[in-house]
Amino acid sequence: MATRLFSINQDVDGTYLFKGELTIHDLDYLKDFLESSVARSKKVSISMAEVEFADTASLQLLVAFKKSLRNKEWKITALSDEMEKVLTISGLKRFLES
Repeated sequence: MATRLFSINQDVDGTYLFKGELTIHDLDYLKDFLESSVARSKKVSISMAEVEFADTASLQLLVAFKKSLRNKEWKITALSDEMEKVLTISGLKRFLES
């Protein structure tokens, strides 16, 4: 089995810190995490300040997840330069940050 290149931690304020590369290989892990985090809280804050790469599949999962939220708050608190570029070029920055 390949080594995971993506991890999630939580800071003292409750923000989830995504780190590494978001790829199709970690979609199940990311999906399970997102679903369980929303089940525990009405507010999900995510920092992508340490995300180095995101492929199309992981972006599609983030979009689908955000669209599925009902009475829940989603907030991206920080973006790495790489994620800023990816989200801007793909046209998803405004959608995922709002």
